[in-house]
Amino acid sequence: MLASAEPDDPLVNPTVKELADHNISLPSIYFNYSPAVAETETVLKEEIPTIDISPLRNGTPDERSRVILDIGRACEEWGCFTVVNHGVSESLTTAMVGAFSDFFNLTEEEKKVYTAKDMFAPVCHGTSTNLMGKDVRFWRDFLRVFVYPEFNYPDKPQDFRAISEEYARQTREICNELLKAIWESLELDESFMEGALEPNSIRQNLVGNFYPPCPQPELVLGLPPHSDPCYVTLLTQNKGFNGLQVLHNGKWVVLQLIPDSFLLFAGDILEIMSNGRYKSIVHRVMVNNESTRISVLTPITPSLESFAIAPALKLLASSDSPTKIRGITYKEFLALKFQNKSNSYVMDLVKV
Repeated sequence: MLASAEPDDPLVNPTVKELADHNISLPSIYFNYSPAVAETETVLKEEIPTIDISPLRNGTPDERSRVILDIGRACEEWGCFTVVNHGVSESLTTAMVGAFSDFFNLTEEEKKVYTAKDMFAPVCHGTSTNLMGKDVRFWRDFLRVFVYPEFNYPDKPQDFRAISEEYARQTREICNELLKAIWESLELDESFMEGALEPNSIRQNLVGNFYPPCPQPELVLGLPPHSDPCYVTLLTQNKGFNGLQVLHNGKWVVLQLIPDSFLLFAGDILEIMSNGRYKSIVHRVMVNNESTRISVLTPITPSLESFAIAPALKLLASSDSPTKIRGITYKEFLALKFQNKSNSYVMDLVKV
């Protein structure tokens, strides 16, 4: 029989790991999905584009051009693609997933050292999300670490620092290569690429998401439908439940990560800078009652204060109906994003 939390119980405001470990009856605040809704949705198993990015580093000019064309098409038609032949060893990726797993398996007291209400804290552990308001929770714990331009890390587990430092460096290189290719696919010149990607203009996070088995998965979401407030997100996960889904042509598509690959998601800032040509992919996370899913995300974002969020001038000039954009910083954009609970069209957030 499932236990329940009493008012004086230390589990009144638990993490999902505590709920799963103590076999506690699921509080109604987690009930944010229903079988009736599921019956009305179309969920497909389709293959998203898979792109071999090795020619970006060592291919001929023609091979590189073909890859850039494929990347642009995938960003325009899907907003995501699978990345293969990326150069990161499978052993390093496995070690990074394992380090996050070890963190989530620390005691609650050890993890609470990193609990912070400030979303810009260098290292932040928490649970659920506020994407749909404070009275709704989701079946997810997380650890977010800012790793560039300043490198941060939790003190435990002991090997987290060494693994995450190398993983962050290698995935940052991949993201920079992919962003350069994306700018080229938009026919933006080299000076724009250098300005957008110079060290003082970008920030890199590592985010580990933890989704343990849920006793009532038919009533719960791991994360609700949302898009990421970044340029791009690079994602890997453990070999478990395929709970990640993307919205494509009005239908949900289950994503299956093939071995030794990453998923690349286009984010809100890419959509804005491309003047709406490349859409920020809407995605959600489903849960199950059998296995734990751990995902590791690498979002690349602008710096908080020094970057104006707006379409590239060349794309505005070539547009038949250019969008009138107000200049705002990335920090101001985040405030608009999280104040707006309706997930409206991201370009509307920065229009005059």
